[in-house]
Amino acid sequence: MLSPGEIDTLHVIVPSQNNRSVNPLVLQWASSDQSVVRVSLAGVVTAAGPGKTTLTVSGLLQSKSIEVAVHQVVDKLSVRPRLSPEVQVPLTATVKFEAQALTADNTPVPEAPLRWNVADPSIAGFDAQTGLLTGRAVGKTQLTVRGPGSGLAVTWSISVIAGSVKFERPRVGIGLNQRHTLRPSYADDQGAIIGPATGLTWSSDNPQVATVGEDGTVVGVGYGHARITANAPGGKTAAADVYVVGEIVVSSSRGGKFQLYAAERANLAQLAKITTDTANATDPAFSADGSRIAYVSTSPGNAEIYVMNADGTGATRLTTDPLADGRPAFTPDGQTILFHSARTAGKQQIWSVNVDGTSLTQVTRDSISFAPAVSPDGQTVAYVSMRNKNYDIWLMSRDGSNQRQFTPTPQVKESEPRFLRDGTLAYLVERREGNRTVQQVVRADLVTGSVTPLTGIDLALTSFAVSPSGDLVALVVNAQPENRRNPIYKVYIQPVGSGTPVPMPTVGTEQMVTPAFRP
Repeated sequence: MLSPGEIDTLHVIVPSQNNRSVNPLVLQWASSDQSVVRVSLAGVVTAAGPGKTTLTVSGLLQSKSIEVAVHQVVDKLSVRPRLSPEVQVPLTATVKFEAQALTADNTPVPEAPLRWNVADPSIAGFDAQTGLLTGRAVGKTQLTVRGPGSGLAVTWSISVIAGSVKFERPRVGIGLNQRHTLRPSYADDQGAIIGPATGLTWSSDNPQVATVGEDGTVVGVGYGHARITANAPGGKTAAADVYVVGEIVVSSSRGGKFQLYAAERANLAQLAKITTDTANATDPAFSADGSRIAYVSTSPGNAEIYVMNADGTGATRLTTDPLADGRPAFTPDGQTILFHSARTAGKQQIWSVNVDGTSLTQVTRDSISFAPAVSPDGQTVAYVSMRNKNYDIWLMSRDGSNQRQFTPTPQVKESEPRFLRDGTLAYLVERREGNRTVQQVVRADLVTGSVTPLTGIDLALTSFAVSPSGDLVALVVNAQPENRRNPIYKVYIQPVGSGTPVPMPTVGTEQMVTPAFRP
């Protein structure tokens, strides 16, 4: 098959003589219809016009012939998709391209040869057999189809875009002046990660709360919520929720009822109210990404577990039981909350519930167990057990298996376990020294069991919180230890290893309890 005006050359060989070429000038060439094809003395074939003919070559006492066809003159190409400023192809996805050769009166010429070419095969690949173009890398290139004849070509501008943009962490909580770099990835249409997303533009819907730089680095400017959007080439977008909250969250009664407030270590007197609960809100616990706070509310008439965004919005009740629930703690993935509840025959046990309120599960069933804390890797739960008739720290796997005692000290009361970022465990120790009872926060290595004091023994401690890095403790102190019926609780802030405990300023009869640190 030849195109009108196309030139080709026939060659004659002798197979029995190792494919020796025969000089075309010693042969005789003929065309049965020279209006279709002409052939020269050297075997050069010229397509003259549409039709079919037979070419014959004779010599060396032999004769051979081949059929030659010349298709109709192609005047134009019909293509799909239609020409547009740009054809967008999702990364790893395919788009089908079609081209058809037509005569001047729009008669199809299916036998006319078409040639396809991609300007940059690293951006997109094309299969001429199937007509499928596949996006290989985010960028721009061109796809061209050429028909027979001079100037007969169509070119599409191709833009390979991300199938979607996904954030590794679509929610994050940060502090004032704290920086956090969001890390988006390109994903295919099924959501599978392809690779790091590049070439993005960024925006914040609330720059008074959080700003974002060209590399996706977010800076906390003011308390609240901001939605950070990453725009990929081709219009694909992804958004991340950023919550800016104070480093230390406490429950304070300054409004008459206990509510959650946030403060910075540099300005303990400046409290920012987080909750607007109708009753009391206590026991705050951050998720590992800092974007959520679980807490206990008595607004239903008894203590129940709630979860909310770190700015106080979106409060959702997770538990419903006539008996009290308390002391929530997130698992590192942020999907599950452990807490203690007396719903089992009035005896406190450890339970778990998903952040959407589903899959309520009892974890412990022995004696009395309470105050759970989850290790940073999510594999170990520390809690207080009274199975040996004493307050001791026990460890177990997340599902409640492999329960073992960590503090076998019958003369000492251990409580309030708290994991630090490095996997060590802090807890409160109460013991007798001489003729008095003292409380002290210590830090223990789970592997070696070695214990290091974090505080002195001169304050009447009832609870505490420790910063994730372990450099700061927030101490709940009974300011009037002699007044057992009506204790006055204050929160003191103290650097670990040095410094004097500094009370968070209170007003009038205000009390503070249950401190927590932002991750």
